[in-house]
Amino acid sequence: MDFIGNTKVASILRNSLKKSSLGHAYLFSGPQNVGKFTLAKMFALAAISGDELSLTMDEYNKEALLDLLVVEPEMVEKNGITKQRDISIEAIRDAKNSLSLFPYHGKYKILIVDSAHKMNVSAQNGLLKILEEPNPTTIIILVTHEIDRILPTIISRLQILNFGLVEDRDMQKGFGEDFSFQNDCIELSIGRPGLAKFLNANVEEKNFRIDALMEFEKMKKGTLNEKFKLAEQLSKDTLRTIEKLNIWLWEIRKSMIVANGQDAKKSYDSISKIQKSMTILKRSNANGRLVLETLFMDI
Repeated sequence: MDFIGNTKVASILRNSLKKSSLGHAYLFSGPQNVGKFTLAKMFALAAISGDELSLTMDEYNKEALLDLLVVEPEMVEKNGITKQRDISIEAIRDAKNSLSLFPYHGKYKILIVDSAHKMNVSAQNGLLKILEEPNPTTIIILVTHEIDRILPTIISRLQILNFGLVEDRDMQKGFGEDFSFQNDCIELSIGRPGLAKFLNANVEEKNFRIDALMEFEKMKKGTLNEKFKLAEQLSKDTLRTIEKLNIWLWEIRKSMIVANGQDAKKSYDSISKIQKSMTILKRSNANGRLVLETLFMDI
């Protein structure tokens, strides 16, 4: 997959490679599915090989993979539901042992920790010890969409690169040569190229998002009785409803951008109320129907 958008971040990394002025540790922070991990891998392979930054995964030295380590949460499935496990201290210790070895191919050994916020406290403290004693042939890149869950002592040792949402026209240009790509996936992705590509290949998930947005409009415009009926319907599958509420959050944020900040207070209030309801649904045994009825009356 080519990297699309966030040209400022790509330019910073490209220039650092040209000037051979690489930091020993980075934090790639921003929304999910905007290409943080993709660019981290492209940057890492270029740094290992001593090449210029290429924004396509088709153009890299395969031998550079020998010096690239990736630590990420393990995916587990239970009762048909896939979840991420926390990144353990053992995974960080294994990475530390690998980083202590001299590079096989290039100038550096590089560790990418994807979904770095999933490191438990022990794992983060283990990583901190690595950061406190930087190896001149080692670079560490953390990738996260929840920077607030990373220890401040770790953040203080990282060069932070902030990623943002990608404009539709940039995605249309990036996907333009793929004639099988459906433009409505770009709109549904709300500025996230990775999600647009995923939706284009997964009709079921695409339709789920379309249905979620239709229900959002129904909730906003419906009578009190219609809102209560929707709350009853959605309360029957809490996990999927939480996913729908998250889609609603993105839609509200998109509407704020389009409206150029108009009615911002109302939008922020709605976002806050939805997030609070999601937290209650996730972490308590509260009656889901009552939680949703209260939410729908408030927004």
